[in-house]
Amino acid sequence: MKPIPLKQRGIEASQLVLGCMRLGGGWNDNPITSEHYNQGMEAVNAALEIGINMFDHADVYAFGKAERVFAHVLKEMPGLRKEIIIQSKCGIRFPDGVGPQRFDFTEAHILKSVDGILQRLGTEYLDILLLHRPDPLIDPEEVASAFRKLTASGKVRHFGVSNMSQGQIKMLQAYCDEPFVANQLEMSLLRTGFVETGIHINQDAAKDSIFPEGTMEFCRM
Repeated sequence: MKPIPLKQRGIEASQLVLGCMRLGGGWNDNPITSEHYNQGMEAVNAALEIGINMFDHADVYAFGKAERVFAHVLKEMPGLRKEIIIQSKCGIRFPDGVGPQRFDFTEAHILKSVDGILQRLGTEYLDILLLHRPDPLIDPEEVASAFRKLTASGKVRHFGVSNMSQGQIKMLQAYCDEPFVANQLEMSLLRTGFVETGIHINQDAAKDSIFPEGTMEFCRM
């Protein structure tokens, strides 16, 4: 099977993406200020000036304030929504009256999360929705049902995952109709496990690697 670039799936994404986790003033209950809105405008404008057209969110970023700040940007820049790609993530729940901080990939929670994301962003659809983390208790049939409903309603155009191994992706993909378009992984010059796991095969150094073997190769396929 040949790789299918995002472009071939109608996603004209820039190679660099602006992560929006820092928008909104931090992970607290403090109100959004005019300074936070101005910072959001400056960040998005700086990204657009260098050709970045894709913006990454999650429903938990700054307790939802990051998405609200971005909504202000969209309101102040009419027409921008059609020119950019917005990605968000769901599945992490903070402590509440039901239980401690946990993962939740039930159909009901995914659907509710997307409605919340769209409301905070002030948009009618997401270009990409990612499942935020792997969860050993995930029910792939519930995920598939949620994805089908989100596709049919037009609320989400493409789906993917975050920080998952090839085995986890294969299991989910076996139940979901649409091919996943992304696996968002934590990789950098400070986190080089994605390189080391491929060159330490059959060596003592491999025992210290926590990056799942074969995941990079699977994602390229």
